[in-house]
Amino acid sequence: MARSGEAGRPTWVKKDFGEDVPPHKRKLAEALQELCQHLLATQETKGGGRALSQAKAAERLHCSESHLSKALSGRSMPSVSMIEALYDEACRDASGEHTLGMTPDELRFRHKLAEEERQQLRRERTVGNDALREQLRAAEFECAALRQEIEELAPLREEITGLRAAIKDLKTTRAGLQSPLALRSAAPSPPPVPRRRGDRRRMRRDVSAVRTLAAQAGDLDAGGRAGSALRLLQRSSKEVLSPLETAGLLLLLRQRAQDELADNLIHVYGRDQSDRDVLHTALALHEQGSPDDAGAMLQAALE
Repeated sequence: MARSGEAGRPTWVKKDFGEDVPPHKRKLAEALQELCQHLLATQETKGGGRALSQAKAAERLHCSESHLSKALSGRSMPSVSMIEALYDEACRDASGEHTLGMTPDELRFRHKLAEEERQQLRRERTVGNDALREQLRAAEFECAALRQEIEELAPLREEITGLRAAIKDLKTTRAGLQSPLALRSAAPSPPPVPRRRGDRRRMRRDVSAVRTLAAQAGDLDAGGRAGSALRLLQRSSKEVLSPLETAGLLLLLRQRAQDELADNLIHVYGRDQSDRDVLHTALALHEQGSPDDAGAMLQAALE
């Protein structure tokens, strides 16, 4: 129950405003508080006596006590009929509107500004909510796109795993071929044989090391995965094969009629490998009767 003030003036009308109460709504609430200061308990108490309670004031205005309290604190928007009823009651208790400090039109104008302010804030909130919903839709679309990309990367991960396994097998094969060669080199060597141009015996030692690689690349190419086949050959020639073995691989691809793979490997090898490796590989190709491939590799290195 609100306390009674001196000289019959009510004390419950003074309300604190929250920081979220907008300016015009605050001014309307302040005007309502000022009008409530003129309300008296009865007509007989105009000269002094007990002040009107908030509950009794709400009864005179035909509204609930909670609604009146919220209107005075700016937490709710009163109706036009309520503010007009309050003005009439205050005018009657104050013995005329000249003592109220405002006219009915001024009070209605404040209500009009507060209502327009409320509608504007509602529109701004709607626009803000629409923007948030649009951001949410964009985020959901981006998440869906990322999930799709992850699903599409799954086959590529499997392909990379297969390529790594193939390179590992190739390294194992090469190590196995090098062991007998190392033992053979430790034994007394026979008298040197004069080198002859076009001697193919040097290449035969490396054909077994690259045969598996050529077969794997051929299987990938035949299965419609030419890009994977080229990546396997490119990585192997860069990390595993010597220039002489790379030349043997190119000759083997030509023998297997895998010309497109051979042409692409020549181009990327000449472009990416060191000049020394390119020169050694081109020389080996030329000595083995593939001068066109040797020239194409040198041309790729010059581009």
